[in-house]
Amino acid sequence: MDLRQFHPRPEQIEVAAHLLRYQPFIIDDNRHTGVAYTWLYSGDPTTVSTDELFFDKRTISTDVWDKAFDANRRLACMYDAIIGRLVDVCPQRGSYLDVGCNTGYFPVRASLAGIQTAVGVDTGDFAPAFQLLNEITGASARFSIAHYNSRTHALTFRDNFGPQRFDVVSSSALLCHVPDPLHFLKAIARLAAKAVFLWSGFIDTEELLIRYNPPNKFFKDEFPEGFDDGTSISLGLLFLSMSSLGFIHHQELKPAPDWLPEDWHTCKIPQYQKFRAFLFWR
Repeated sequence: MDLRQFHPRPEQIEVAAHLLRYQPFIIDDNRHTGVAYTWLYSGDPTTVSTDELFFDKRTISTDVWDKAFDANRRLACMYDAIIGRLVDVCPQRGSYLDVGCNTGYFPVRASLAGIQTAVGVDTGDFAPAFQLLNEITGASARFSIAHYNSRTHALTFRDNFGPQRFDVVSSSALLCHVPDPLHFLKAIARLAAKAVFLWSGFIDTEELLIRYNPPNKFFKDEFPEGFDDGTSISLGLLFLSMSSLGFIHHQELKPAPDWLPEDWHTCKIPQYQKFRAFLFWR
């Protein structure tokens, strides 16, 4: 998202430079953010710090700036195309929930596209980022802290925000970070009245499979929470699961030339499955 088009005030620009990191935002002519550069060029994209997701043209090489800018613009193009499809299936003045929203790229874009109730939830407190982006863009996206508990298989909201149903629910790069993927699908599907969008790594087979990597470095001593690094289910299991949950139709959102390359993830993290994007509806 290019914030320059909204003509933010100087003080808003400086706050944005402090708050925004993981998602692809252009802050001003010299600064932008986003994780796509680390996905494509870092030795181990899972070990980068938040400072490595912020790019200042005045302090880095031209080569890094150009590569990072291109990679993050490709990520933004992919996000925007996905959001456009979600808006298409959402009823006029409908409701949308993004699970694992980070700083709010998806809910803010959805709000600007006309969705009346655009909400994001995450485990971290991204309320300040939501407030800033709403002020800059004129969006009315909402944020709430929520936590998915893999032991209870429940998605719980702070401040009695939920549960409530939304027309469309999305989850990007989150299914790959839970040890109980089928329970996670059930938890988000029960919040969706019309459609569910998923972007994650999937095994390309009709067999009913779940694949795990060894426990990750953060929760390696906790069972089964440690098995949440590159969790992947097969397409056969995905389609059967979503159909069992009432979402009998699906469409794959195929990569476009201006998106990240199809092998963007597996080329750097071979144990991960290729990421694919699917929309399911009733």
